Amino acid sequence: MPPLRRVLLLATASALVLAGCTPGPPDEIESAAEAVRALPGVADVAVTRTFGPEPVQGNFGQRSETRPSTVQVEVALAGALDPEGAGEAAGTAHRLLAGAARDVDENITVTSDFVGPGLTVSAGPDTAADVVVDAVEDGYGLLAAGATTVGLGLGADGGSDPLAATAHVAAASPDDLVDIAEAADELDRRVELEAPGARYRSAARVPDIDTVRLLVAAAGRPGVQDATYLAQERRLTLQSDAEPGAQSLADLRRWLEAQDFATADNPLAYTVLDAGYTETTGWVSGAEPAPRPTEPAGGATPWPDDDAAPNCTGQDLEVTLGVVDSAAGTRGVSVRARNVSGRPCAVESVPDLVFENEAGQPQGNVTVQPSDPGVVPTRVVVPDGEAVLAPLLWHTMSTANDPDTTTTIQVTPVPDADPVPLDATTDGTRATGLDILDGAEVRVGPWTQGD
Repeated sequence: MPPLRRVLLLATASALVLAGCTPGPPDEIESAAEAVRALPGVADVAVTRTFGPEPVQGNFGQRSETRPSTVQVEVALAGALDPEGAGEAAGTAHRLLAGAARDVDENITVTSDFVGPGLTVSAGPDTAADVVVDAVEDGYGLLAAGATTVGLGLGADGGSDPLAATAHVAAASPDDLVDIAEAADELDRRVELEAPGARYRSAARVPDIDTVRLLVAAAGRPGVQDATYLAQERRLTLQSDAEPGAQSLADLRRWLEAQDFATADNPLAYTVLDAGYTETTGWVSGAEPAPRPTEPAGGATPWPDDDAAPNCTGQDLEVTLGVVDSAAGTRGVSVRARNVSGRPCAVESVPDLVFENEAGQPQGNVTVQPSDPGVVPTRVVVPDGEAVLAPLLWHTMSTANDPDTTTTIQVTPVPDADPVPLDATTDGTRATGLDILDGAEVRVGPWTQGD
């Protein structure tokens, strides 16, 4: 922010405070901001304060709680800094701001953004300073490798895991993504990559460079308008402008299946969409996944097998829904089934699911597919009191026009059991239902030992 604009903003804020209007940032934050502004490598600092809803009235007509507010501090780093210099400046600034934030009223939330040309790193007062330093250094390194923008949102858990934050990286061309991926691999930084017509979604991992190369090559094939790789599904999706039945679609599929890339033990699925959005699926390198049994969640020790254990019935199982998790344009949740029979019993199936809206009507055109085509249902003997789980995964869908969300999931846990209705909302209303809407594709896994 230019100095003159900052002076005018501060003067205006001061005038409003004197006039009895909205108060400005706390003195502790203003003082820390002035100290940060004087640091080498810092170009400017801007402080803004926003307020939440008005407090509610108490039982006796008095306000029962104070109005919460957020103080946002934006630290502009000098553009000519190298990664180490930028990291050092950001780390020192964060220590000053975090120290001041701990002294302000508990009803005030303080956040900090460290920005440079193309870079934004967001942190809370509890984020460790060394995590801020690493994030800023890595951001400058990714920009030097060809990124146009880099964004990182850091957790406020004290920074126990410097890799907990995923960098969201944009590039001007798909051809730049390989160099950026190589830089991320060298930095050991998790990234999501995006360029016009190409996206690499892998929030939980450092990028696989060979997969990025395949993505870039696929994005450059004739007629391909968009190429997306989803690591969580291990799937490459290509949108073509070719009409249904066109020779170029067959050529594209042959090219995918001719790549020397995937194996049965490490398969990669592909989906090709024509101009009419008709799907054709297959396997890169022609390598279909080798069938493999389910494995205990979290690498736990398998429960004992028992050939004499009977199959679980519906009455043997208490079925519940886990907490929804979101990442990289997908959502996931687990259906859980706890053995309440008083003895061991066995399951070996995929639960049957029906997704219903608030009126109790099934969502239309929902496609249910295996969460991992290579995994086959395995007989699991469930000890009394223990639970098995079945994972669900789907792509986020827009709820902007208030559609009929999924408020109930009817779960038939084992064959011949009665369906169990599970509330899929957080407060019983459609507004908090799941965005599994008409036309959704849901991937469901077989029952496996819970963690």
